[in-house]
Amino acid sequence: MTSSYEKPRTFKTEGVVLRQSSSGEADRMLTVYTRDFGMLRLVARGMRRPNSRLAGHLEPLVHASLQLARGRGPDVVTGADTLHGHTALRSNLEGIARGLVCAELIDAFAPEEQANPELFHLLLHALDMLNEGDGDLLLWHFAFHVLVLTGYMPELQQCVMCGRQVEPDEHLFTPGLGGVVCSRCARDGDPGGPNERAGAPLLPLSVNALKVLRFFRDHPYDDVRRIRIDGALSRELERVEGGYIRYLLEREVRSAEFLSRLSRLLPSGG
Repeated sequence: MTSSYEKPRTFKTEGVVLRQSSSGEADRMLTVYTRDFGMLRLVARGMRRPNSRLAGHLEPLVHASLQLARGRGPDVVTGADTLHGHTALRSNLEGIARGLVCAELIDAFAPEEQANPELFHLLLHALDMLNEGDGDLLLWHFAFHVLVLTGYMPELQQCVMCGRQVEPDEHLFTPGLGGVVCSRCARDGDPGGPNERAGAPLLPLSVNALKVLRFFRDHPYDDVRRIRIDGALSRELERVEGGYIRYLLEREVRSAEFLSRLSRLLPSGG
């Protein structure tokens, strides 16, 4: 882990702006996921002024090179240059919403000031693919690998109740125990069994959904983007993977909820 006192007085890195908020009369507080230091909370002095040289380079979802200085509180952004603005992604509400789902998941699961190069490159790749027009399949694959890289990968091979290898069948998924409950344990009917021990609802998990989740786990997105998922399977994946994430966070992913509402308002194919 890299803590603030180990950094030099001034230093450089690159990062993706996840979110920003106003501070004082003219400053911005930024949450940035960086290549070298993981999650940083930064202040950009004077960024809200019309003549600020930082403003265009530090918008949410922008990948930028950063010049930073240690501060008594948050580190201070002293300079920034855009590496990839993801202009197409940020040019419409649906694109912004998809990008903010990625940003919110990183913000929620990545520990502060702990570099994770794999997670950083996963985020960059996801934003690049969203910028090219990819959609929900990318978000599911991205979310799954955020869980993998931050230590929350669900168990998909063995039953989390009995430990037996999960065979092709209709099973259940328990967010509370973080994995699959085999059909045999699910049929036991013990009142102190899966439901009580899981501490969370048991979700139906079809053979096809289990296969897709395992495929997500074992393959890069370039392979995953070639598979086709129908509407019923799509909704099941949202229930299972989304339910697991909601359980871990103890809340909805706000950007995903907004995206869902927005999608219902868009014309078909729009």
